Amino acid sequence: MHNPFTKHPRENGMESWWSHCKSACCIGLRLYVSSWFFIVHGIFPFIPIPKWVNLTDSANYLLKENEKRCL
Repeated sequence: MHNPFTKHPRENGMESWWSHCKSACCIGLRLYVSSWFFIVHGIFPFIPIPKWVNLTDSANYLLKENEKRCL
């Protein structure tokens, strides 16, 4: 039987629904927090962006998370 909750996770690295949900939520939360730092920095340019949410570190984080899923 076709199950839409497990089809996509299994096609993308044979993940369970729970592991896919957890990784997607972690990535989404990190991007959400990062975006708020950039918004605050845009309004108040004297407030620096922490290194762990700058563009380079965020891109490296996303690449590393994607590589873990492709193994």
